[in-house]
Amino acid sequence: MTTLRQHAQEYLAMRRRLGFKLTTFGEKLMSFIGYLECTGDTVLTARAALAWATDTPRSTDEVHWSRRLMVVRIFARHLKALEPATEIPPDDALPHHYRRITPHLFTPDELDRLLAATSALSPAFRARTWHTFIGLMAVSGLRTSEACGLDRTDVDLTGGLLTVRETKFGKSRQVPVHASTVTALRRYVRERDLQLPVPSTAAFLVSTRGTRLDSHNLPRTFVQLLSAAGITAGEGYRRPRLHDLRHTFGDHDLAAVVPRRRGRAGEASAADHLSRSRRPEVHLLVSLRLTRTALPGRSPSGAQLRRPVMSDLAPLLQGFFTDKLMLQLQASQHTIAAYRDTFTLLLGFAEQRTGRRPTRLSIADLDAPTIGAFLQHLETVRGNTAATRNVRLAAIRSFFRYAALRAPEHAAVIQRVLAIPPKRFDRAIVNYLTTTQTDALVAAPDRTTWTGRRDHALLLTDVHTGLRVSELTRLTLQDVHLGSGPHLRCHGKGRKDRCTPLTSGTVKVLKTWLKERGGERSDPLFPTRRGTPLSRDAVEHLVAKHTRTAAATCPSLADKHVTPHTLRHSTAMALLHKGVDVSVIALWLAHESTETTQIYLHADMTIKERALARTAPAGSTPGRFTAPDNLLAFLKTL
Repeated sequence: MTTLRQHAQEYLAMRRRLGFKLTTFGEKLMSFIGYLECTGDTVLTARAALAWATDTPRSTDEVHWSRRLMVVRIFARHLKALEPATEIPPDDALPHHYRRITPHLFTPDELDRLLAATSALSPAFRARTWHTFIGLMAVSGLRTSEACGLDRTDVDLTGGLLTVRETKFGKSRQVPVHASTVTALRRYVRERDLQLPVPSTAAFLVSTRGTRLDSHNLPRTFVQLLSAAGITAGEGYRRPRLHDLRHTFGDHDLAAVVPRRRGRAGEASAADHLSRSRRPEVHLLVSLRLTRTALPGRSPSGAQLRRPVMSDLAPLLQGFFTDKLMLQLQASQHTIAAYRDTFTLLLGFAEQRTGRRPTRLSIADLDAPTIGAFLQHLETVRGNTAATRNVRLAAIRSFFRYAALRAPEHAAVIQRVLAIPPKRFDRAIVNYLTTTQTDALVAAPDRTTWTGRRDHALLLTDVHTGLRVSELTRLTLQDVHLGSGPHLRCHGKGRKDRCTPLTSGTVKVLKTWLKERGGERSDPLFPTRRGTPLSRDAVEHLVAKHTRTAAATCPSLADKHVTPHTLRHSTAMALLHKGVDVSVIALWLAHESTETTQIYLHADMTIKERALARTAPAGSTPGRFTAPDNLLAFLKTL
């Protein structure tokens, strides 16, 4: 095995462990490595990369050439840190301007002809599967892989819901379907169960052999159906594909359902020139007794020579915290604490790995393999999630960017560490409470006791304001204004001050609580029995306790994991259901941008149901499918 092939395989393995599939990328990269082996090249050069990228006898498309060269360029940047002789292809080589071809949008007549063409397929069950598959994609907007990946448990024919799990970018979502679609799916289920009474797979759509449909093998049959239906591409349009069924679904006029996203005028960030900062005169991590030098004409004592020598890592780490975080960035205490915990864990891991004390560790000891092993240790041993792992990696990368200009002798090590990408992770649908559930939770505390009245006021305030738990616990009596225009004033995340209006019901409860609470203006609004502010753990405990109590009157709460942040999500969803604009919700919750607020659009089923009502087939009754009777719905599921 050549050195280049070994480096390529290690690079692909590292990226795939981070959650990237790299199917096409890996095939192209290994093809380039095979090209180098055939030509006898042992070093990756820009000349060889250009020759391979344009060596495509079947295609002279410059866009295709540019994409092939991009694969080599990405790998070359990684390989440069390992093999200094590597040449990175210049960015201006094989430039192209990609022009997206207009997709084919199926007309209703073409869809009818396409569905009719499926009847010519044999055997009959294959025809029924293709009829259902094309119809489902046309009315739901699913991707091809999503339709093939549906399991039987993902299709709720009683509630008229499709659950798409861990699709592109690890996202999951629910898609409502029309009553006519439910009827068609029931018909397919009956024929499928007659054809395959003993299922060999959990897939909803199956082949004649009983296996899951393979999305890679479907285009060939789809081309035959297009030919039988007489559907061709118009001039200047892309040839019809299965994915165009999704484009056709999205082409419906939904402007009245989902308003267009407003553009945000971003300010261009000014480029500041920061001169190289001086090293601190006294290092906090260096003992003052060890900073002395020998007097003229005298050599250091043997005892001093045997003392541990301070490495280059400790002064840099000290300067990173005291100079960059505290002085230049003026980072908050929470950011400093998070970075401190990261390096405490990292140095402890490196000490176990190398056998050297943290004060003797060098930057060279924290190379990319060590950082990668540390990140893997966080997930496998400490049980951290991928999101926590990425937060730790962000702190490490911030330090190495600081060290890049102050330790140029370690440039190769620093470059490899900075090249470690964050890990992808699944994004679940936002968990929130309905109005009925929040009412049950707020009513759960026993208001005959002082603690119950405090908890009732706290939960009601949190539900109607959407404050973060840190903002809620820092509220003081002077932050509450119950006169004209009642509101709460808080200092929250990102050093932002904001005012949140209060409803009349919340004002009434807070007036009663303040009259009972008493105290100075600087005292906490929701204290413990000793008068101190509540901790985050205390708020989480009381929310969990009252959720269990509320589950007795609202059984749907028993299946939900409710945290203080769930109440913040519930506030956002309540505002969204009332028709409040997304930008106003972002302002209400003090989000950094409206992009953060988009998660609530994905969780709001009412928007999707309104979209479904607008795309209902002609001659059908709009609305979501509802079972006529609970007992009949139960019997139909047997």
